[in-house]
Amino acid sequence: MITNTHLQRWADVLVRHATQIQPGDVVRITSVPAAEPLLEAVYRKVLEAGGLPVVNCRPEFLGEAFYELASEQQLDWVNPLVQAETELVDATINLGGSTNLRALDKFDPKRIQRAARANKASRELFFQRAAVADDPGIDSELRPLLWSTTLFPTNAYAQDAGMSLRDYCEFVVKACQLNQEDPVAFWQQLDAWQSALAESLMKGNQLRFQTPAGTDLTVDVSGMRWLSSPGRKNFPDGEVYSGPNLAAENGGAEGVVVFDKRCVYQGHAVRNARIVMEKGRATEVQAEEGEEFLISMLDQDEGARRIGEVAFGTNRAIDRATGQILFDEKMGGSFHLAFGAGYPETGNTNKSTLHWDLIAGLGEGSRVTLDGKPFCIDGRFVEMPPEVEWL
Repeated sequence: MITNTHLQRWADVLVRHATQIQPGDVVRITSVPAAEPLLEAVYRKVLEAGGLPVVNCRPEFLGEAFYELASEQQLDWVNPLVQAETELVDATINLGGSTNLRALDKFDPKRIQRAARANKASRELFFQRAAVADDPGIDSELRPLLWSTTLFPTNAYAQDAGMSLRDYCEFVVKACQLNQEDPVAFWQQLDAWQSALAESLMKGNQLRFQTPAGTDLTVDVSGMRWLSSPGRKNFPDGEVYSGPNLAAENGGAEGVVVFDKRCVYQGHAVRNARIVMEKGRATEVQAEEGEEFLISMLDQDEGARRIGEVAFGTNRAIDRATGQILFDEKMGGSFHLAFGAGYPETGNTNKSTLHWDLIAGLGEGSRVTLDGKPFCIDGRFVEMPPEVEWL
């Protein structure tokens, strides 16, 4: 199970490594009651670092009540406090921990999308400030904003992953590398390796993904910036990411992609989705499970059928899909595409209310080339230094 030592190491990574809290920083901590053990540890670490914590611990049942009772006016309400917080805080730490993954299934997804659109301005400001943190050279008057999101293990997550709670806790500990004596040092080491991987990717223009499941997709990444994600924005982590060049001749992506991993969004599962990309836009969408929901998500606005992110998963301690994107997109030997909003710091300017990571395996028989040269074969990167050692 999750021990006090694990909690202290976990909080240390979030406060010292991910958000790098300094004396006087205003730190927004959002949580749910199920994550209270980690919330206490993080709160204490923020205080020890000299930060000024602002805590929002929101019970899950409030979401169910809102979507059941909210009027059109309430769905469309732009909460000025959320906007003010996004302008004020220096860092944000999000602690998730759902106890019921199906609580919102009964509600029309359009109601949830509508409420999300109401917070579009604060969400865009959030990512603009985060982009400044990633690249101080960006011409912007905005202050940088560091953030991190993590998930505390619950029975709901364990059941969805097909595990006991004890086994799921062990899985989370390994994925976060909390058995490392100094997890911060480990994630810093991973950052160095992933940064070298990102540099290799920035030397090329065209990525071609081919898998036994049926993927044959070319993504134009010319002029785009690749970034290492080593336990800062997400925890656990382990990916290098960028975005397609939307101005390219092929619109950024052309071909067919098959997402053979079970992908869950807003409690809805999609399995074996097959998407045809033409001139950077999804034109044909099929799925063995969840097809109607997937199409509804891609139809919610103009940018939802375009790709905002392309990434490789590098976390070898995550060896299976669990139903939680935070873990699954980091799976070693996989790649993912996010439909919808892109990250400005990569050079991708796609805008959408949606940002949904769909995951495909890069196992035996898969091949990824960069400008026609082998880059990742059978899920292993070629011509790269040895990967870090995962416990």
